[in-house]
Amino acid sequence: MFSNLKLQLFTLLDQTRCPVNQSKRMIAYLIDWFLGALCMMLPLCLGWMFLTHDQENMVHVNVFKLADASSLTTALILGGLGLLLAFFYYVWVPYKIYPGQTVGKKTMGIQIEKTDGSSLRFKDLLLRQGLGLLVLEGVLFNPSRLWQDMISLASGLNFSGYLLYLSIAITLVSGLIAFSAPSRRMLHDYLAGTTEKEVALKGRDQSI
Repeated sequence: MFSNLKLQLFTLLDQTRCPVNQSKRMIAYLIDWFLGALCMMLPLCLGWMFLTHDQENMVHVNVFKLADASSLTTALILGGLGLLLAFFYYVWVPYKIYPGQTVGKKTMGIQIEKTDGSSLRFKDLLLRQGLGLLVLEGVLFNPSRLWQDMISLASGLNFSGYLLYLSIAITLVSGLIAFSAPSRRMLHDYLAGTTEKEVALKGRDQSI
């Protein structure tokens, strides 16, 4: 039975071999992880410094600490600004600034594209980067924990733990999907109908 399920899953997945070097993908992910977290934390850290004048504990700030230092409304506003900047980095940058690329992908010469060859739309990036990466597979990215904490703070209920475990489970399934086929496409790629390709880095001598 397990073999049959595995065979059915395998036949549903994209069997086209991924042209992108996996080491490049990992380095691009680490760059995006760092820069995305930096964008998200900027309003929270500035808000914490303004409210408490405490720089030593600034790196450990979260919406719960901000609410204790000020108010629920202030914490949610600062958290919302953090999510807005994360959205800017993960969705708007690859939509308008570097089409098909985050800073990490641009640095490593990787580009997101549609599997059917059509133009990459804002809707596609919302599905891939927003719903896929920051919500369903959010355990891999810091902004996911922020919106989970904001839901818990606003509701007064501890949803963070449950949402974290759910995200871990979905991410494990997504990883299994990626390693079950040569395309290496994860769940977020199937949601948006996207894949990745290597592109030439600007300024690199193409004759080499």
